[in-house]
Amino acid sequence: MLSPIDPFAEISIPQTIADLPKADIHIHAEWSPRLDRVLAKRDQRKPYDWKAWAKNIMETEAPGADRLQHISEPFPELFEADKNPDNFVARVVDILEEAAIDGAILAEIRFGKDLADRSDSLPLIRKAEALVQQTYPNFRLGIIPFIYLSWSSEKVERVVDQYVEWAKDGLLFGADVFNQPYDIEADWTYAYKIGERLAAAGLGLTVHVAETAPVNIEAVLKMPGITRLGHATHAGYHPHLLEKVAKSNVTLECSLSCNVILGAAPSYEEHPIRAFVDAGIPVTLCTDDPVQMSTTIGREYAIAHQLGFSIDELQGFTRNAVEAAFISAEERQHLLTQLL
Repeated sequence: MLSPIDPFAEISIPQTIADLPKADIHIHAEWSPRLDRVLAKRDQRKPYDWKAWAKNIMETEAPGADRLQHISEPFPELFEADKNPDNFVARVVDILEEAAIDGAILAEIRFGKDLADRSDSLPLIRKAEALVQQTYPNFRLGIIPFIYLSWSSEKVERVVDQYVEWAKDGLLFGADVFNQPYDIEADWTYAYKIGERLAAAGLGLTVHVAETAPVNIEAVLKMPGITRLGHATHAGYHPHLLEKVAKSNVTLECSLSCNVILGAAPSYEEHPIRAFVDAGIPVTLCTDDPVQMSTTIGREYAIAHQLGFSIDELQGFTRNAVEAAFISAEERQHLLTQLL
């Protein structure tokens, strides 16, 4: 019997996995951790030790919500540094290069306040993409606004208006609406209204759900415009929820390492990803918070391979991601031709 996979182990990536085209459609911008990494390299100093941080929360906090509350809690770099456009571009380039180096042909980044509160964010993000494409011409970036419904209603309405306009101009193709509370049943009345507006503008929707508890799945599946679920890990442990997800035709964004470190799954071996696949649910492999989880998309594919997924199945995860991605039809076709 093989030894359990250590979430902090150095994972060897076989050449067959390294050569596979990959796609990661659930990555958070992690602006402060990512900027710390960029500036540490520039200043020739050590960056924040995220591996030690993650090990500590696994040892001291209960799985699920208690661990999740610490995500993005340390701020090794302050917002003042990120106001510099060159720093902003550099940390977005760092995300994209990390994915492209591992063979990703697509990375979809979730931007929160850095997209909502910064008027120059969109051109700066596209500038970063263009810089990466100088080395990786077939690489594509997807932009996903992360809309927190815990923001003031004025801010939510303002950013939704902006994203609807961007959708009309062909600059945006999807969004993530984050509702709270996360670990108990929530009221989805306002979320549905926001979802209706975004969906009416042609935007696809993804929602974080069932990462810390088997709640809100049924409510989320009623969300206007819903095409993807972020995590939904706990649905895999409950047959009636698994069946509902399977019947919905949504795509699941699975983040193996993040789920294990934060306790959504007890271990890689007990992660329900195989149950999702066996139920006929389109599954993708994602990194979620790669800096804080000390992982990369190549590492996630290698872990899935160690769990028994074949090369064909791994290629299927990439195809699922491209087909579900919030990108233009032309970009989707371009990426799909690389998977033939």
